[in-house]
Amino acid sequence: MGLHKENKLNKLHDLLPEGVAVPSKWLAEQGYSRQLVRKYVQSQWLQPLGRGVYARPQTELKWQGLVLGMQHFAHSPFHVGGVSALNLQGYAHYLPLGGDDKGDSNKASSEIIHLWGQGKVPAWVKAATLSETLQFHPRQLFDEPAQDVGFELIPAGIRDLSLQVSAPERAIMEVLYDVQGDEHAFSHALELFEGLTSLRPKRVNALLQHCRSIKVKRLFLFMADQFSYPWITRIEKKSLNLGSGKREIVKGGKLDKQYLITVPERRNQ
Repeated sequence: MGLHKENKLNKLHDLLPEGVAVPSKWLAEQGYSRQLVRKYVQSQWLQPLGRGVYARPQTELKWQGLVLGMQHFAHSPFHVGGVSALNLQGYAHYLPLGGDDKGDSNKASSEIIHLWGQGKVPAWVKAATLSETLQFHPRQLFDEPAQDVGFELIPAGIRDLSLQVSAPERAIMEVLYDVQGDEHAFSHALELFEGLTSLRPKRVNALLQHCRSIKVKRLFLFMADQFSYPWITRIEKKSLNLGSGKREIVKGGKLDKQYLITVPERRNQ
């Protein structure tokens, strides 16, 4: 191998950490042509993980490596959210990571990773093979002023890279967004809420103020009323737009007259 080509390969090893997946577009932007990528694959210096997605060989790709590739290398606007974010920060370690009983009943809920963001999921991400399932929520839950509110960076265990995840205040609202028609999902969300003993009221108020979902705001306030944590007394309820009309949250549930949502009957005593 020529010195130039060897230096180029060494540079790739410096740029691309082991266990991180990147799209072919990123490789091209770093100066690695299709022909050179093909040669690296043939020489087993790069491993194709699907159409248009690559990683260094001899390292099993885990979901963290794919999400790091999305966030740091492809700048795709998705973050780890919902119950997955709570789990990573120690708020849901005793509960299933998936957070619901929907989908393939043969797949353990602990293998579902929830990713929230805006825009289309990149094709190269869909092409990569993982043992876990990535469940995407391509929704804009908050207005523009709160788009950058409520995130944390946690070490990914790969070099000095960090994963962007929803802070607990944002994550629980993402969980509540997906509570619909199912008493189990409602109860699971309430269990998660019970573990949030020390949320930051300033951040909670900012997110509630700019939350686009009337359902999420009403559910959040209903669940907050079930507990007596110090931060709950500082929620600015009167400034919130809670909309009008009733919302069916749990099918067959009883109407809570304060927030006009249907909840399991035993929670409406």
